[in-house]
Amino acid sequence: MMKHMRIWAVLASFLVFFYIPQSYAGVALGATRVIYPEGQKQVQLAVTNNDDKSSYLIQSWIENVEGKKDARFVITPPLFSMQGKKENTLRIIDATNGQMPEDRESLFWVNVKAIPAMDKAKTGENYLQFAIVSRIKLLYRPQGLVIPPEQAPGKLEFTRENGGLTLFNPTPYYLTVTDLKAGNKSLENTMVPPQGKVTVNIPGGYTGGDITYKTINDYGALTEQVRGVVK
Repeated sequence: MMKHMRIWAVLASFLVFFYIPQSYAGVALGATRVIYPEGQKQVQLAVTNNDDKSSYLIQSWIENVEGKKDARFVITPPLFSMQGKKENTLRIIDATNGQMPEDRESLFWVNVKAIPAMDKAKTGENYLQFAIVSRIKLLYRPQGLVIPPEQAPGKLEFTRENGGLTLFNPTPYYLTVTDLKAGNKSLENTMVPPQGKVTVNIPGGYTGGDITYKTINDYGALTEQVRGVVK
């Protein structure tokens, strides 16, 4: 009996973490991505608790492209309590001191963890708490890039390599590619870095034909379909 009680006590003390793109239950972010223009003092991100019965402890931090915490951007407040039906604003501040590349975007990640407050009515009971981490892109965008972002989707180049399809992005922008098709074959979604390339698998039976795809714009919406040609 005591052994079982110890096991449940351990389980009850666990916070189970899940990563999701943008929202969970009552907690939602005001955007699916954040664009940080060079020279701007700060940008803002809304956090809303739409649940009128639950309170959350909200913890926020910035990670670099490798998934490690990065102090080149400061997010404030890093920790606060949010009651039901309330909204708060996270402020993201540039602390890069001019050390970022000037010819392309740089990618970071905004992480917002929502930890549910303990239900006082359940004090003394054993239960699991689920903490949810919303994770969205933070794109630092230098001034004076060679083309506007609206032109970038049509610049993608495609080649066949080792049985796959290679996407080369000659632009200074990160391109999130979705609804990608080779002929009538659906391919996996992917993100292609500035002046970089990514290779995706092509299902068997592809004999050539146009490439079609969409991308996600600064507002998190899909662009119009674009046609590409395999070189």
